[in-house]
Amino acid sequence: HLYWLYNQFYPLDFATVAKLQGQFSFDQLSTVLRQVQQHHPMLRVRITTDEIGQPKFVETDDEIPLRLVARTDDQHWQAELEVELARPLDWQVAPLLRVVLLQSGAESELMIICHHAIADGLSGAYLMRDILQGLAGKTFEWSDLSAALSLESALPGIAPSPEATVKPNDYPPPLSRRSRPHIRTDLFSPEFTQQLIQRSRAEHTTVQGAISAAFLLALTQQDAKSSDMMRCLHPVNVRSQLSLPMPDGVGLYIYMGMTTHSLQADSMFWDIARSVKSQLSQIDIAQQLVEERQLRQPTMANLTDATAFVEAAQSQYLCQLEVTNLGRIDIPQQYGNIRIEALHAPATTSGVARRIVGVATLGDRLALTITSTPLMAVDRAESDRDATAFLSAGVKHLELAIRQEVAFEAA
Repeated sequence: HLYWLYNQFYPLDFATVAKLQGQFSFDQLSTVLRQVQQHHPMLRVRITTDEIGQPKFVETDDEIPLRLVARTDDQHWQAELEVELARPLDWQVAPLLRVVLLQSGAESELMIICHHAIADGLSGAYLMRDILQGLAGKTFEWSDLSAALSLESALPGIAPSPEATVKPNDYPPPLSRRSRPHIRTDLFSPEFTQQLIQRSRAEHTTVQGAISAAFLLALTQQDAKSSDMMRCLHPVNVRSQLSLPMPDGVGLYIYMGMTTHSLQADSMFWDIARSVKSQLSQIDIAQQLVEERQLRQPTMANLTDATAFVEAAQSQYLCQLEVTNLGRIDIPQQYGNIRIEALHAPATTSGVARRIVGVATLGDRLALTITSTPLMAVDRAESDRDATAFLSAGVKHLELAIRQEVAFEAA
């Protein structure tokens, strides 16, 4: 309900992109998408409203849209994805995702663009795995919509939602356009990925803390005043907190953690990284999930002012940076003759953060996927340069932090 409502003001679609080696046909992919769609009921739904204006999922038999693009080079997919993310999915039209294949011989990028109301970042990785398993010959069983649990229904010890009594009458129409974002990526070497993991552990923090520190410092240098209080949003996977196991289902199972930082250009990198870990570790996620649901129930059940709700949500979550780290993705890289060379996920846009850092580690390589959404009035060429500079500055901070330790060991 919350994501559906917020999505009408600020589209929150996200993408998962796999760089693939190995040959398969467009028709093969189309057939597999149909099979996978039958296995995951959230891939067969649209959203409608009932007689009192409450949103609900409705199943349809519509196929997942699939578009084939002649691949030109390794960076082509980024430009295609920028266009895709500027074209929000319509919640009234099923299914709430689409797929784009860029292909040239044995090289391809497979992009899944998904409405956030039906899935989270890990869902995109699991869905990518299932598609590739299907291309390798796996078959899938039908799964009914009733098997798909909402986050709230899967929380332990929660009372039923109160009956809704007021018909909302001011939901705005879906947005038809938004600023085209900039997509920037970096794929770390196995050696640097391992150094980052080891150094973060030695500094009593996490990779999440280190990457957050790097890009918070990049923001401080680029466009934030040194006296500003920086806020960083951290979506957290809560599948392990639920009363029923949700290891690899397609659904929305995240909690939004927030950290705050008062930074200057000379702030110490590892101090910031440790602060991120410390603040996140102090959040009792299971308790917060329960409390947030109890507070939100009456509001969502009897919502009469959508604009006021979105303004309140922005005041709670508005931040300078979002870091979504999917962690080490526990899926194979080889599927018959097809291999995932890299997984870029998630690439997403948001109404609360103009810069979002997606982090995914597949095998022995960490991939960064940065989505920067410019303001409508900003010159495109200028925002393009800013996006490139932001990635470069963040990666440089990481490299300097790691090299200090390498130099110390050598000495």
